[in-house]
Amino acid sequence: MLDNTKFSVTDIEIINRMLLHPDFVVCRPKTNYYHSLKHRTHGAKLSLDFRKAVENGNVIGYGHLEINVSPHYHFNQYQHNGNDFTPEHSIKTIIDILNYLGIEQREYNELKVVNIEFGLNIIPETDIKSLIDGLYFYKKTPFKTGAFPYFKKTDATSYKQIKAYAKGLQFLEFPQYGIHPNTFRFEVKSKQAKNIEKYGIWNADDLTKLDIYKTLTQILVDEWENVLLINQTPDFSNLKPDEVQFIQNGNKIDFWDDLKDDSNRNKFNRYKEKYYRFLKGKNNLHHLIKLQIIDKLNSYQSGANSTQGNPINTRKEVLAHTPIQLINLEYAPPNENNRVCLVTGLDISMQRRGSKFLCFAGLKYYKEFESDIYKDLEKRFLSEKMKVRDTDSQIYYIAHNIRNLKTNQNHNRQRFENRNYNKQQLQFNFIG
Repeated sequence: MLDNTKFSVTDIEIINRMLLHPDFVVCRPKTNYYHSLKHRTHGAKLSLDFRKAVENGNVIGYGHLEINVSPHYHFNQYQHNGNDFTPEHSIKTIIDILNYLGIEQREYNELKVVNIEFGLNIIPETDIKSLIDGLYFYKKTPFKTGAFPYFKKTDATSYKQIKAYAKGLQFLEFPQYGIHPNTFRFEVKSKQAKNIEKYGIWNADDLTKLDIYKTLTQILVDEWENVLLINQTPDFSNLKPDEVQFIQNGNKIDFWDDLKDDSNRNKFNRYKEKYYRFLKGKNNLHHLIKLQIIDKLNSYQSGANSTQGNPINTRKEVLAHTPIQLINLEYAPPNENNRVCLVTGLDISMQRRGSKFLCFAGLKYYKEFESDIYKDLEKRFLSEKMKVRDTDSQIYYIAHNIRNLKTNQNHNRQRFENRNYNKQQLQFNFIG
């Protein structure tokens, strides 16, 4: 659900505490009016912007702080945001990030939400490139090409922006992340506090409440209703001649450009509904994507043990269909892939494929679901000095020590052989 989120803070105690956080380094400020820090490892996806307070030309302090976080990336150790990210994951991750920053729960009300992105990923049956090319309008605002191919977004207004793009193609060169090449992401970005407040969100504490995410799921469905998606390769075999002609006209962007400027303000929407009505069944890509969006959002709510039968207002009748099942490899059930850590011998099938050692995702799983195992790992791999650090720092430290136990053995053996054996000397590898 949650992606890039920005908090605004005016509490001086929190501002001064963030200035001293040891894991941030100075970076180029957003403007000359700011002093900016970014995380030494995660960069701008976890950053701090301090607004300067100036008197007589001299900086005398900081008026407010903007905290920029990326919950979905944080969930995946800042590698990608291409997998499922449920409301429960969003809540846990927001709490994780704030704990890491040293912000206590009683202080959450001090963090005003001034920017928020939320969305979801689905895998459509139609080719992702054709889908993105067919995105023409949001309401009467045309989509334009974004930062990379097959990325569409609306012009940013003072309060909102819609993004729709080929998430799988964005990460095509990183197959280790397990992102399906045909993955489609639909996202809403709210940029103004007064607009965000319409969602029932004022501060960080609101982002820890499950009911807020029910509101956000409904907004995603409502905003998709405002999208004009063209089927560029429709099947005309069961259509009447006048329907074929209308669809052929509707597949040209100039057709809709003329309509949006028509003196009849409702004509654009009427013709959009007519276009979708003529595109029956699998021809209506917009409706098929809507069904998948509703499926995904309902699966999120059923995962939260929602007692509400169908909290999403679908507006139109949803046809019977089989939802696509996706597997979140970060939190897959244990023993699914029969993989174990080379050092501890513990199951690591909940981690991404290719993992050799117990790392952040696996350790978080054991901390949450197998506390006895996690306590044993703490005794073996966590020093007394690190026990006073926050949870994320402890987990990173445990993972680091587990990996080093293996790699240091290899390095030490290599150094021993380099010191004591001539490289030309015949050596035997004994197995036993």
